[in-house]
Amino acid sequence: MDSTSATFLHVTDAHIAYAGTVLERDDRKNPVVGLPTQTREAALRQVFERLAERLKQGDRTLDGVIFSGDAQDRGRQGGHELLLDLLLNYFGPFGITEERIVATPGNHDVDRAYDPGVAERYKDFCATWRDRGCVVPWIDGVDEAGPPARHSLVDADGRWAIFPINSSNWCHAAAVLPEPLATVWSQLPYLAAGGNKQIETDLQKQLDALARYDMARISEPQLEQVRKLVEATPGPEHGQQLRIAVLHHHLRAPSLREEIKAFADISNLEQVRGFLRDRAFDVVVHGHKHEHAAQFDHMYDHGGDNARRVLVVSGATFEADRESDAVRLLTFEGLPYTPSIRIEPIPLQRGGVDVPAKPAITKRLWASETLTDGPTTVQGTDIDEVYERVVEVARLEAEGNTLVVHLDLPSHETDSLPLPSSYPMAEPLEPGARQEWLRELVGWWQLSRSKLEQRMPFVHGTRLRRYGGKIDQIERIKKLLRQKASTRALAVLVDPFRDFTADGSGEEFASFSLVEFKRRNLGNGRSSVEVIAFYRAQEFARWWPINVAELRSLQVEVCRHLNFDAGRITTIAADARTHSRSPTQVAMPIVDRWLDQAPERLHALANALVQRGARNDKERAALEGWGRCLSELEDVAKNYNPDGVPVAVEGLEVLASYVQTSVEGDPALTKLVRELTRLAEDNRGFEHGVRDRSAFDTWSKRTLISITDLREITAQRISSSTE
Repeated sequence: MDSTSATFLHVTDAHIAYAGTVLERDDRKNPVVGLPTQTREAALRQVFERLAERLKQGDRTLDGVIFSGDAQDRGRQGGHELLLDLLLNYFGPFGITEERIVATPGNHDVDRAYDPGVAERYKDFCATWRDRGCVVPWIDGVDEAGPPARHSLVDADGRWAIFPINSSNWCHAAAVLPEPLATVWSQLPYLAAGGNKQIETDLQKQLDALARYDMARISEPQLEQVRKLVEATPGPEHGQQLRIAVLHHHLRAPSLREEIKAFADISNLEQVRGFLRDRAFDVVVHGHKHEHAAQFDHMYDHGGDNARRVLVVSGATFEADRESDAVRLLTFEGLPYTPSIRIEPIPLQRGGVDVPAKPAITKRLWASETLTDGPTTVQGTDIDEVYERVVEVARLEAEGNTLVVHLDLPSHETDSLPLPSSYPMAEPLEPGARQEWLRELVGWWQLSRSKLEQRMPFVHGTRLRRYGGKIDQIERIKKLLRQKASTRALAVLVDPFRDFTADGSGEEFASFSLVEFKRRNLGNGRSSVEVIAFYRAQEFARWWPINVAELRSLQVEVCRHLNFDAGRITTIAADARTHSRSPTQVAMPIVDRWLDQAPERLHALANALVQRGARNDKERAALEGWGRCLSELEDVAKNYNPDGVPVAVEGLEVLASYVQTSVEGDPALTKLVRELTRLAEDNRGFEHGVRDRSAFDTWSKRTLISITDLREITAQRISSSTE
């Protein structure tokens, strides 16, 4: 099962009973002998049977069932047992057991003969759902005295958690009448009936109904218990837990239909909304109104400023002329960083007919701010979460448009560079090796001089630390910020004299165009440095994380020099884009970068290949790096990139020249030199040619053959040393 998604069946307001509940689907003006009575029980069986077939055909499973109340119809017996047995019978094959069912009572499920907070009020509900091991709410009058029950359904990895809440404790509660009305009230049926027992009985029922309120309310003790439970529930190792609340009553009217009655809404609604906000719930699922809706509710803090965005899903049921959303599948995807919900309505069918379902509704459960025809903004503190979100918005609403990202990394975490855990690598690396790879890559981008400047004339370090051949812009920024906060702490990476042409043709320069370092006063004598960088275009799946790591490296360098704290990093991309997440090299290939950063590795690698094995740690490290070089090139050759990716040239040529000195009398080394030289020539020709799809396919076939040959030669040379 995909750990980034979870699917639940939502059922609400079944209103069924042992004796049967009539469902008038058709206009039967003239009753005819032999016509079966249409019932809700039969309709629900048909819905479940068709849904089970659909799940089987799609090879789908369920992570749970959410039942948001009103199994019974006006308190008539049997609804709870019938519904639970149907759920287990039809969906047991898809992973549903009692332990995977979340159930909360509705206003039809409580016994009005007992006062709120009395255990007998819930005897039917508890006998089925609680006693058989389902997840149920903390119930006033039950949980204080009875044996403990399960009050949450939580994913094994903590990515999602469901908490049922009882909003029906005061439903059908008796009104407290003032005297003398209270005394007279009980005598009115007898006095008004004139001795007619039937009228007296009917009056008694009507007066009793008048003196009761179908009141929705959630008690403070229950809210406090759920608060403790939420805080004690562990979340995922990375990212935020998706929290779902289930209750019977609505938080807001799901449609424009007006209901005129006392206590139509939850009486302590603002307290409940505050609870949902403070406990960081993401979704509320309810029933009661028999109408479908999926609407965001913004729950503001006590000052009325900051709001939490909560999706409220109102579940419909099936009634005459309202059959398109009898039950529904709720699928949460993109967990834990980019959660979304897909709501699939499941219609009530007709025998032998396939009634088409309404289109599924998809809602993103996290917010990116997008102005009409304006920029999109993503903000966060977790590099993994922000990365997943910017990749998604760069692929969707921000594609080709401006994308602004604010990243607030922990100011004290400056010893390592940030890299998302899901960042695509050419081959899996341990955390330490990933950090080493990242530091080497960022270090290469920050070189003030490079032997590869002819191929890559816009290495960032050459512009930042040797602009125009003489200005170290980073040192200038340090001096400016030491004196005071300044809006002149800028560094530019575009050189019009070198990069621009009169008519704009033939230009090629870095996307990274400008960076500003902003000093901010934190109080208590401390200051921080924020970094704002502008990119004329930015690819987010592979390049943005490397850009952030580079900015963090520059930020830490400036902060350590000034003894300041590291603050926010902001990237502004005028043209956001994202290609597939196939891991391709960002910047020069490893073997070429060795010429700048570690030329001794090429010597060590040549020695290990010539002498049939590594003799020391340096040669062993060089052989491991050679394996990564081949994997990196293989990945480039398997994944076409329309923007083009630099391929290994100079490093292969230098390695071939080192090995060439020892080829005499060794056919295997002669073949190795020949393959290295041919690969370098093919790569140079491809890089200088027209890199369209056709040219890529031709180059790719030859390159993959060369990589296979080089791996075989390397393996033979190394393995022969142990024979």
